[in-house]
Amino acid sequence: MEAMEFKRILGIVVVAVLLASCSGPKVLTSSKTNAETLSASGNFVGATEAWTQFFEQIPIEETAGADFATAAKTAFKSGNIDLASSWFDQARYKNYSDFEMYQTLAEIQHQKKNISKELTALEYIVDNYPDQLNQIDKRLFDVYYEIGLKEQALAVWERLNEKSKGELSTLESYFLIQKSLKDTTVCDAVALSILEKNPQNIEALEWMAKKYYWMGENRYQSELEKYNKNKTTKQYKILLKELDIATADLKKSMTYLDKLWKIEKKKEYASYFASIYGRFGDEKKTNYYKKLMK
Repeated sequence: MEAMEFKRILGIVVVAVLLASCSGPKVLTSSKTNAETLSASGNFVGATEAWTQFFEQIPIEETAGADFATAAKTAFKSGNIDLASSWFDQARYKNYSDFEMYQTLAEIQHQKKNISKELTALEYIVDNYPDQLNQIDKRLFDVYYEIGLKEQALAVWERLNEKSKGELSTLESYFLIQKSLKDTTVCDAVALSILEKNPQNIEALEWMAKKYYWMGENRYQSELEKYNKNKTTKQYKILLKELDIATADLKKSMTYLDKLWKIEKKKEYASYFASIYGRFGDEKKTNYYKKLMK
């Protein structure tokens, strides 16, 4: 009797073990499939929970790096960037990588305001996925600009598509880089492009105001000096012609100064107004702006 009971119990145990061994992979497959199905339907929160269940049911040494990367992308889309970071670490530990993985890593660091780690992820893409640069160059340009790597930013600028180059924020950054490098020809063109998109951009307005002011003022002084050295009728006629051109430039400068004055009545702007009206012989306005310079 006891022998028969022992055999019955042993049989139950064997069946249970067999069932468990058969159901294990199905449960794991079900969790992973469920995660993929939920993700495909846009339920990233549910998909992240399913991935969590999947990882809890399998030893980490048996988990594929690709699964960790896929799960991390899903967690990021669900808004759980800390979990996404953790799973990406596991994927990298297993020597797995793909373009979207590093693009997402860069975005995570951007959200965390860790520009150093963001740049590391972006430069990894540059080195390993050169055919995907059009998807990250705009942000890479911004990062280089923000940390003051001007030459690197300009190199990326050359790769940017026309749409990215035409964005106001990109134009503003590019303008300031070229301004610091004293490339006046580029700055002239870019300043006008900026003002087409934002007529009140102070940097661009100041650039154009000063450009035409000094064109007019330098011409005025140069031609006057020539005449004082050679006071002939011919030289006088040349002086009058050149002064007309100088006056036109000074008037152009005033169109930009007027816009700046409406934004802020700075002493610097007043000094330009005083000088220009002085050239025009308008003593009343010259004195008015001189008082505002104090």
